Amino acid sequence: MRFTIICMLKENDNDGIGSLQTAGQPVKRTRFVTGFTLNELLVVLIIIGVLVALAMPNFTKTRERALDKEAQTSLRLIQAAEKIYRVKVNTYYPNGGSATQADINTNLTLDLTSQSWLYGISAAGITTFTANATRINPLPNGWGRNWTITAATDPGCTDTDGGINSCP
Repeated sequence: MRFTIICMLKENDNDGIGSLQTAGQPVKRTRFVTGFTLNELLVVLIIIGVLVALAMPNFTKTRERALDKEAQTSLRLIQAAEKIYRVKVNTYYPNGGSATQADINTNLTLDLTSQSWLYGISAAGITTFTANATRINPLPNGWGRNWTITAATDPGCTDTDGGINSCP
């Protein structure tokens, strides 16, 4: 509870400077109500909503581009592990078949754990392989992609959602 003191200025004849004195009335108690009105809260919520609506598309695009970099890096890691495997065994893994993500982790001694990508390898024999990363649960408005790398190429992207959000 806050108190208000009613004061009046009385001049002092000696130095010409006034001094404060109470007006002889009792101290008045005033209750201050603090808070926000409903209109103020609604205006703030509308402003926040507009800012979120403006920021969401850019956030989604940036997040998906970061996930693309994750897929490219993992495919380059698979490519390097395949080259090491070929030096040791004289063939790419798997020789003439396909491998799942668990098989890749075990046989190429990698640790590919991603909640956004599913990795796989198919080998056409001793001379080449193809590793791919397929987007798990792409967003409803697109962003379905498949990244592929071979023994001699850099990662390449294929759009799987009909071109709504094309590959970078």
